[in-house]
Amino acid sequence: MSAPDRVRDVYPVDFRTPALFARSTAARDFPAARRAATVSLLRQQAERWGFLDASRASLDRLAREDALAVVAGQQPGLFGGPLYTVYKALTAIAVARETERAAGRPVVPIFWIAADDHDFEEMRRAYLSDGAPDPGVLEYPLDAVPRGASVARVPLGAPIEDLLRSVEASLPPSEFRAEAMARLRGAYVPGRGWADAFARLTGAWVVPYGGLVFDPTDAEAKRLALPVFEREIDLGARSSQVASERGADLESRGYHAQIARSGDEINLFWHGERREALRLTGNGTFRLAESGRTLARAELLAMVRERPQDASPGVLLRPLTQDYLFPTAAYVGGPSEVAYWAQVNALYPLFEMPPPAVVPRAGATILESKIRKLLDRFGLMWTSLAGDPEVVIRESLKRLLPEELPSLLEAERGEWLRSFGRIEAAVSAFDPSLQGAIKTATGRVLHEGENLERKLMQVWKRRQEESVQQIRRARGHLFPRGALQERSISILGYLARYGGGVLGELHRRVGEPGSHVLVELTG
Repeated sequence: MSAPDRVRDVYPVDFRTPALFARSTAARDFPAARRAATVSLLRQQAERWGFLDASRASLDRLAREDALAVVAGQQPGLFGGPLYTVYKALTAIAVARETERAAGRPVVPIFWIAADDHDFEEMRRAYLSDGAPDPGVLEYPLDAVPRGASVARVPLGAPIEDLLRSVEASLPPSEFRAEAMARLRGAYVPGRGWADAFARLTGAWVVPYGGLVFDPTDAEAKRLALPVFEREIDLGARSSQVASERGADLESRGYHAQIARSGDEINLFWHGERREALRLTGNGTFRLAESGRTLARAELLAMVRERPQDASPGVLLRPLTQDYLFPTAAYVGGPSEVAYWAQVNALYPLFEMPPPAVVPRAGATILESKIRKLLDRFGLMWTSLAGDPEVVIRESLKRLLPEELPSLLEAERGEWLRSFGRIEAAVSAFDPSLQGAIKTATGRVLHEGENLERKLMQVWKRRQEESVQQIRRARGHLFPRGALQERSISILGYLARYGGGVLGELHRRVGEPGSHVLVELTG
């Protein structure tokens, strides 16, 4: 049985057949009033962020009764977050386009800003491409953020001005630098909400290609999602129990459960003076985890109905909230999201909703012409730089040695082995007990040969220090911090050097689900 067949029941909608998942019941059963309310909210948000005119066509298409959505989501990282944020959005755009072509109905890409997230440690950094092995990091200070607050409740403080100056200082002079900085400064204004700034910046990357940006922490969005919150409260801890049961089932098949849940957890948070988890007590009441306050079911429901903006879905409930608000045909996620959706899918029957297809995002590595020249000079494939840098440097420099030295060392190593082979045969015939001594002697000679080669390379490295630094520089561009470029580097540096054309090139090249492409930039 193939791997897809083994998990078909936990991923019931196959993203590889766009026409099939586009014929999902999502559009047929999606209430007209809810669709109209969601589109109205999207329209208000687009107007607030300055994208209304550019969004009108997509809004009108989503308003059609047969329209579907393809959703991608991401926490609002500083200055737009890492490159994979862009690649998620571009994958959603590509999947929506392909699904629409196959199904003959409107399919609109939605970029969902996960602003209810409170893991500020993960979102407060930005890395700009400067080619260093460990690129410089820009950090928004933790002490400038209320402890435990969701990102939606964090206003930008004075530190953002210092960070903007640091960005400008780190960007090389170019014809596009002023435009990139103007857009960044236009989005990140002291006093503006963290998620709001993120929306204004990333919207400029998504909206021109037919996408819509959505902030689910808007008070009206929470009001629209109220039935999902009510259902979670009515279920008690049943959704957590079902997710745990699915996790145990996955583990029995040799997979890993991604989300651990105890039997008393409610997948809903309450934001009063602080963000608090909810627990179900033994007598059927609910307890706020931090304050210890207990609430009867009727009390909790009344509180959430009165102030839905102060409730937020947990990791298991967020997808269901998304698919209640949108007629979702597919969700585009990174590797960890695709994995945890195996448990999330088990919850859809509890909420009487159809699950979407789960699509792995595309990935990319950007290769600039100056780095291409270095790779060509050293005869390197870009992927070879993912390994141990010292091994890459040694092998690369070996190719630059005077021709006779590597071949001489290799030839002599072979001759040593043949010589000791002859000695071993003769001595073993004379006295087999000496076989171990011969092997030890062989090992010592080979070891000394390796030492000689290492010393030769050390001398060569000193003479070729510029080459060593060039290889490190190439690795710093392609695998900063020892990982794929998309995991940390911001798109800002590329926009400042190449202008908006880099987005157009990424849009053309990035989008095939699960793929990873090399995108070469010239200029």
